[in-house]
Amino acid sequence: MQNNQQATTEEQSKNQEVKQETKLCPLCQTFFGSAKTNFYCSKCYKTISQKDNEQQPQLQQQQQIPEEKAQQNQQANVQQDPSKCYVCKRKLGISGIQCKCKIVFCNKHRLPEDHNCTFDHAEQAKQQLIKNNPLVDTKKLEQL
Repeated sequence: MQNNQQATTEEQSKNQEVKQETKLCPLCQTFFGSAKTNFYCSKCYKTISQKDNEQQPQLQQQQQIPEEKAQQNQQANVQQDPSKCYVCKRKLGISGIQCKCKIVFCNKHRLPEDHNCTFDHAEQAKQQLIKNNPLVDTKKLEQL
């Protein structure tokens, strides 16, 4: 009697696992897909994987282009004479102001918009906000 009950519960658990593993394909909505294929049917999964394979070389090329531009910008922004303003070549003395892009400017060209700064000030501000304001976990608030 107990063996029959155990066998039926095992069959039911296997059936539930099979039901959980298959879902209707989100693209064509006619066939079922498994977790192995991200719940796409075999036809849709093949087309998606082919598109991904075609886009990978393009993505690699697109990633290489910004890296090359960044290297060129770093090479272009090397200041020859730090005692003169990079933009107007005015002699600075002790009044030179160094920007976060590591170039020295006069008081007139010290602002990022005045010298086409390559440093991303907005991204730095976002990172600083994330660092200084961590997420508050509601579970911790309930405990207090």
